[in-house]
Amino acid sequence: MTLISMSQKKFILSIAGHDPTNAAGTSIDLLVANEFNMHCLSAISNLTVQDAKKLHKIEELNAKLFKKNLKNLNNNFEISGIKIGALSSTKIIETTANFLSKIKQIPLIIDPIVSAGGGGNFLNKKDKDFALQNLYPLATLLTPNIYELNALSGLRNEDDSVKKLLDLGINKIYVTGQDVKKEIINRLYIDGKLEFEVKTTKINKKIRGTGCALSTSILCSLIKTNNLIESCSKANKFLEKRLKNSIYTGYQEFINFKK
Repeated sequence: MTLISMSQKKFILSIAGHDPTNAAGTSIDLLVANEFNMHCLSAISNLTVQDAKKLHKIEELNAKLFKKNLKNLNNNFEISGIKIGALSSTKIIETTANFLSKIKQIPLIIDPIVSAGGGGNFLNKKDKDFALQNLYPLATLLTPNIYELNALSGLRNEDDSVKKLLDLGINKIYVTGQDVKKEIINRLYIDGKLEFEVKTTKINKKIRGTGCALSTSILCSLIKTNNLIESCSKANKFLEKRLKNSIYTGYQEFINFKK
């Protein structure tokens, strides 16, 4: 086994889909990692046809190729943390879970993407239930927005939803995007108890990829600090600044990573 390392950088692995607009998915993970002086490896889980308005089509990656890529990356790089984004088939979810069970324990942030920001679903009920039982409990932290949390639990109340996921073995959840009186509230639950809450002023822009960027920035911070609450706080500040300075292209808003 040959290990390749960069003394000045750590490696993270993004297991996620490819967004052809580069507003979300592995493209955003790469940009976020770069801002934390980390190098982002990628295992593409699916190819998509999507634009600013809608997810039109999903094409699953060949499961054998996907598995081979995961194994090769793990054998040849010293991976410090993993972020998982959009998965859209039971086979890919199962392959990912099997891979995780065979590697050393490192920070794992899972952004349980149910649907695309512009519309269109990544997960059907069968895939969602399989992920809840076999993949999501492996996470160091699950980062659903409030709509994803409700979709995963089948409930509308945030506290009840968190408790239901806790019963499934998912004990650390960062619930984002609760819209209350022109503020956006993110809440970190550990073992079903609220441990951290942060409020930011709502920005009247529709920006895709915010969940991807937030979860990846939490991972990068966690690798550096080994403190979950501090990492969530830093990630929120990191993203807030870049959303305020987002770039409008004439088609959609993009997160601005220009320093």
